[in-house]
Amino acid sequence: MSNTRNSLNYLAIIRIMRSVSAGIISIVYPYIAIKMLHFNLSTLGLVYALAALFTALFSIAFGYLADFIGRKLSLLFSSLVLTISILILLIKINFITAVIAAILGGISNTGAMAGGGIGGAVAPVQNALIADFTTRKNRTTLISLMAFFGNIAAAGGTLLGGIFSYRIELELATIISIIPLIFVYFIESQHIRAKSIKMKSGNVTLKFSITGILNGLTSGLVTPFLIPIFIVLYDVSRSYMSIYTTIASLIATFSMLLAPKIDKALGFLRSIYITRGLTIPLILIFPFIRILPVSLGIYIIFPALRVIAIPIQQSAMLSMVPPEERGRISGLNQGSRLGFSSIGTFIASPFMDISLIYLPFVSYSVFMALNIYLYKRFFGGKNGSQAFQAE
Repeated sequence: MSNTRNSLNYLAIIRIMRSVSAGIISIVYPYIAIKMLHFNLSTLGLVYALAALFTALFSIAFGYLADFIGRKLSLLFSSLVLTISILILLIKINFITAVIAAILGGISNTGAMAGGGIGGAVAPVQNALIADFTTRKNRTTLISLMAFFGNIAAAGGTLLGGIFSYRIELELATIISIIPLIFVYFIESQHIRAKSIKMKSGNVTLKFSITGILNGLTSGLVTPFLIPIFIVLYDVSRSYMSIYTTIASLIATFSMLLAPKIDKALGFLRSIYITRGLTIPLILIFPFIRILPVSLGIYIIFPALRVIAIPIQQSAMLSMVPPEERGRISGLNQGSRLGFSSIGTFIASPFMDISLIYLPFVSYSVFMALNIYLYKRFFGGKNGSQAFQAE
């Protein structure tokens, strides 16, 4: 019991340190790209799309490695890529290094609250470890707490990201990203290994991959462009943008603490229907009402509605598969989500023109409505009760 508690504590430290580093980069990178390298929104969108696509591939790869070579080694390798990506920017800042750093570090500002943003390739391994150390009864609570601490740390990182020079920010992010590599050693993971490449839970995995595709597509259409839109449309300074982003992150973070109560009161499906359904009208009006306070209000509450049900969804998903398949279902779910978020970002990039900017936001609303319908189709009624019999 004490070994489990200690390992969870070390995992929390790893999550916190990675999140601080990622928070710094989430603010610094778009300003480096736009102000120093003179990227326009379309170019930045394409870089974000490429980064999200590679993060998706890394997520799947590390998810498979978690099941086949063990959680600790996979956690070490997946944590290392973020450090390398920041070091590349420290060595030299130009178009090539900015693109390479984004690809390795997952710098896309997509899915960060789900653990799938900057440095997000580590998330499937972390999810598998959390599932190994918990049961269905306390899993939502532990996932919520991990997300809470990680997002508080990310909020602190975004605040730090608006204080110092680019060079100092990158140095700070590098040093902080090295700390998780040390704590990986102290985690005592269970000896869980997959014996076959074929998954028993293929049907469940497919369903979560399909919903992940639509969730990722919606996120990719709008999320990476929110900070750049405030830079271009309203000329919001880096220091103020870091404050607004911190506020949005904190609200989203504290909202995730409600996940266990929401899970108990509403259940897996209704929590998704309500919270993600509320994002549809907000995103629909965002491009049409160009009043800074209103736009900031939507920007601040949007992340909370997107992420509040994530611990519930992840807990449910991990409870539907055997332990030796947790890494893979987490990797495939995140991979499908981030892969299609990159496609969404790629599709939306040409429309990041003032006269066409509303189209990705309208598309978000359509695809999110379809996503909610598929959750009901796949997991409603008998489908949901049968799936939960896996654990």
